[in-house]
Amino acid sequence: MSWNGTVRCSNCYQSGHNRTGCPELKKAWEQDPESYQGRQWARIMATKAKPKTCSYCGIQGHTRPGCAELKTHKQIYQEDAIIFRQAMAKWMRESGLGIGALVRAKDVQYFSDDGYVYPNDANYVPPVGLITNAHPSVDHYGAISGTQEWMSNGGLLSMQLLGSGDMEPYRRNVGLGLPCIPGIVPRVGKDWYNNPTDRLDRCNNIDWEVVSAGYKHFDSTDWASTRVVAPHVKEHFARDNDQCSRSFQSFPPEQKEQLRDYVNGDIELSEMKDVEPPDTDT
Repeated sequence: MSWNGTVRCSNCYQSGHNRTGCPELKKAWEQDPESYQGRQWARIMATKAKPKTCSYCGIQGHTRPGCAELKTHKQIYQEDAIIFRQAMAKWMRESGLGIGALVRAKDVQYFSDDGYVYPNDANYVPPVGLITNAHPSVDHYGAISGTQEWMSNGGLLSMQLLGSGDMEPYRRNVGLGLPCIPGIVPRVGKDWYNNPTDRLDRCNNIDWEVVSAGYKHFDSTDWASTRVVAPHVKEHFARDNDQCSRSFQSFPPEQKEQLRDYVNGDIELSEMKDVEPPDTDT
């Protein structure tokens, strides 16, 4: 396709059709099926004759753009992403997590005057740092038990260590993962083998707390609105990202209902509880 949106054939370079509809290739096949262009047209016809198979659901009879299941999954994915981000935005406001907040991390590796310090060290002192990020990084799959994202630390923010002004820039900041938040990000769930799993035992950088509120809340319209989420949905389900129906995940109904109640103010954060871990396929 040319820059102005007109289809142009890569064989004859004429406008109005592409290679799969090129009359010159068809004519060459009619005149001599064994010619180079004739064989090209034969391969095109053979490809067209094959049953269509959707690259998303794996069912024959349609392709990815016409997949009803993909359309449904996109809608659910967007709804889940928005309600999760709205819940996270509310939790951040209520916990004081914002620009300028002081955070104490209990399970991070960091650099000090004596070298690197690790959480298992006998003399480990949980570091305190300042939140300077303007935009949290959030993915609602990190809040769904049993997903790969939930079983990883799921980067959320970073903090600048107090007293790190003389360090090299790359040693001043420590990443903070998505923490366990009752009712929002479950602590206990199931792994790929359907075994009970404590997320705190699997992940680092997720056990932290706000010790002093920030001076500015994060602007949720920058990452929790439909305008922002919609392009993320499109990117997630793009063909190049190799997403298929088997990899799709959604919130259990009880968790989604609780998130919605929390966002709408029907329940308080103190009333939030993790739902029972759902069964996962082995």
